[in-house]
Amino acid sequence: MTRSRTLFSCSSLCCAVLIGAVLHAQGDTQAKDASWQGTRPELALLSDLIDQAVSKVEQSVVMVEPFGGYEYDAAKEGKKKKPRKKRKKLGPIRPSQFLKGRGASTGLVIASDGWILTTRFVTRVNPTSIIVTLGDGRKLTAKRMGEDRSRGIALLKVEATDLPVPVFVSQDGLQVGDWAFALGRTFGPKKPTVHAGIVSALRRIDGRAVQTDAYTSPVNYGGPLIDIRGRVMGIVCPLSPKGDTAGTEWYDSGIGFAANLDSMDDVLAGMKAGKIYKKAMLGVQVDPSFLGPGARLVRASKRKTAAGHAGLGKGDVLLSIDGKDIRNASHLQWLIGGHYGDDFVLLKYKRKKTGKIIEVFVQLDSRP
Repeated sequence: MTRSRTLFSCSSLCCAVLIGAVLHAQGDTQAKDASWQGTRPELALLSDLIDQAVSKVEQSVVMVEPFGGYEYDAAKEGKKKKPRKKRKKLGPIRPSQFLKGRGASTGLVIASDGWILTTRFVTRVNPTSIIVTLGDGRKLTAKRMGEDRSRGIALLKVEATDLPVPVFVSQDGLQVGDWAFALGRTFGPKKPTVHAGIVSALRRIDGRAVQTDAYTSPVNYGGPLIDIRGRVMGIVCPLSPKGDTAGTEWYDSGIGFAANLDSMDDVLAGMKAGKIYKKAMLGVQVDPSFLGPGARLVRASKRKTAAGHAGLGKGDVLLSIDGKDIRNASHLQWLIGGHYGDDFVLLKYKRKKTGKIIEVFVQLDSRP
């Protein structure tokens, strides 16, 4: 009898301890919930901030749909060959030239009177027509205007007025680590898609692009990359780290680019007139082992290149461009990349044979 009472007392004690522990845990949880509701952490407020940022620019984000057109090989794009009307026999599609269909992409209003920036991802197929769907659902036919191929952007014009224009911010107002959100509108006039990330680098691709780890793809090409305040940092474009047009190999790479619009007033004016801006090229091959100062040529320049017109030859050392001293071969590439084809620059170089210093104005070539 005594033994059973002892077992019962032990069981009661264990139950009491267990119930007390549960009640204590519930009390801690309720206290944490009360603390959460009273003072929400910053991370919990991020979704509200994103919504506010997107709301400031979403009506300026448009859908761009190209129809028709032919895809050209990049090396042959400038030749403007027309596709053959007749084929002798069916066979594999050749990559240099074929009929191409594309889905919708994105664009951004930059002026209230109907000027819209998008990406060359849309226009490089030479579409026969382009339809723009505004944020309010209106569909308008767009006219293709000029391009800046160094940034991978193209300008469109629609007949409209009083369109909403977002606020832009230059790279000087940004810092690495800032929040970045890539917006796209490829699923109709509802809310744009949003992909979040940070600014991972500034002044990439000859100073013309912001680098981000926010996901970029055809879904948001041509759309804006915005900061947490809703300001536009640049236009999302399919660019590679070398500045060339990127393909699918860069999807999900963690590296995306948005072409910034810093100091582009003159370029935009030219694009409105239909001008096409291309990357500049000097036409030299430099010695990467030469650490400077300057950049040393490893072979003579071809006559028809800009370097050939300047008289540059094997062993000559380029010293400066437009008064800016050249540190090394990479710096030379960066300085040339800051120009467009057909720009005039002042070259200063040293002859290998005579040691004579020569200064000459030369017009830069354009890349295909």
